[in-house]
Amino acid sequence: MTELSSVAPNADPLSHDAMLALRRVVMVAWLAIALGFAMEALTLAGRLAAGSHPATTLILIELAQGATWAFFVCAGLSLGTAIAKVRASLGGLIAAISAPLAMAIAKGSQKVMVTALDAATKPAPLSLTTLGVLRAIEYGLLGWILASLASKEKPRPLHFALAGTAIGAVFGGGITVLTIETAAANGVALELPRAITTGLNEIVFPIGCALVVYIALQVGRHMKIISGEVR
Repeated sequence: MTELSSVAPNADPLSHDAMLALRRVVMVAWLAIALGFAMEALTLAGRLAAGSHPATTLILIELAQGATWAFFVCAGLSLGTAIAKVRASLGGLIAAISAPLAMAIAKGSQKVMVTALDAATKPAPLSLTTLGVLRAIEYGLLGWILASLASKEKPRPLHFALAGTAIGAVFGGGITVLTIETAAANGVALELPRAITTGLNEIVFPIGCALVVYIALQVGRHMKIISGEVR
């Protein structure tokens, strides 16, 4: 009986920490999906303001792609931030890998929706390779910055928001301009609603994803404090 009682306290913390980690993953997943829906609502509002009225099938296709992209990118950033408190560069590496992977999965989900709904989408001006490389650099740098912020004793939401804003302005703005110029070079002027959608997605999304990582980080810390008090 003495041996059994001495083993139990050592086993409980491990299972409890695993449960906290699982809750954090689930929370990040829901927040990321909510971010994907919010971004779709924002871009739809931008299109309506520009006088465009996209079909319901197109909205569903882009919603599936946006939610998938948001889920995998934010999950990758959160994972990198969580395990890279000692070496921030590791968080950047994980984010750099997750961004092009998330883009490929999101494009795959888009093709599935296109096939299921028997719809057609316009090809993107930028190639997947170019966009993948740019986003790998973008989110790799963002992951490194967020991991550095997470390693501080009291990280602040403003710093996370500013990091997302800076990355979105530089890389998102650059990708938007490059998309417009590439379309023009191919003899196709990018429509205003599509240009607005591209700009909103590329510039605003990093801010939302950075805040998702911050919320997950704070909730994870509070969970540990509460569990410590309960014990």
